[in-house]
Amino acid sequence: MAEIIKINKDTWRFEDDFVRFFLLEGKDRAALIDSGANCPNALEMAKELTDKPIFLLNTHGDGDHTSGTAAFSEIYIHPADYVKCGVKESFPETKVVELFDGEIIDLGDRPLKIVHIPGHTEGSVAILDENYRVLIAGDSVQKGHIFMFGAKREPEMYEASLEKLIAMKSEFDSIYASHDEWSLPADYVEKVKDIWQRVKRGEISYEIIDVHDTKVKSYTTDICGFYMDCN
Repeated sequence: MAEIIKINKDTWRFEDDFVRFFLLEGKDRAALIDSGANCPNALEMAKELTDKPIFLLNTHGDGDHTSGTAAFSEIYIHPADYVKCGVKESFPETKVVELFDGEIIDLGDRPLKIVHIPGHTEGSVAILDENYRVLIAGDSVQKGHIFMFGAKREPEMYEASLEKLIAMKSEFDSIYASHDEWSLPADYVEKVKDIWQRVKRGEISYEIIDVHDTKVKSYTTDICGFYMDCN
């Protein structure tokens, strides 16, 4: 059972062991941003917090963000992740509503802007909560290790996505992350970009570890970390 923590009068975070997800309520409806790794009852938990209709909006399609999907008739997700992350196969009865870069989803006096940021996955998106000046970044910006190994990842696109977020920094004051520390300052994107560039230049040492039965290069710093392919 996830621990539910109220952030403000109409925003909650769900702490589900090593991952978290969020509920955002507007005047007309509410968005559940992801649904955790161990919460098939995520919808029922959210219904205890709001009487507004709730829909599921995913930052990306990894399995630790989709555990509650089956309870919804549809999922808002980027089409690339619906296919490449196995969401279509795992939840064949759930209809996909495709997310596109720059679109606005209004909860009722609470607009959410979709920002496509491929890298961690091809279909990763950040969600800009315009009223609160908060960027919900999924796994793409965090203090923990960011997964960049395996077929689902698009590392060659990642730096451009970080630059895209940096160019938007006048639009948000804080970042909500899915792992490790839940709230980070807006300039954290620049810090993550710096580490990524140093990793690519070979300036940060790594160790070989097993992650999900795969040997990966693990780069670790005080800012963030990356798990990378060995080849």
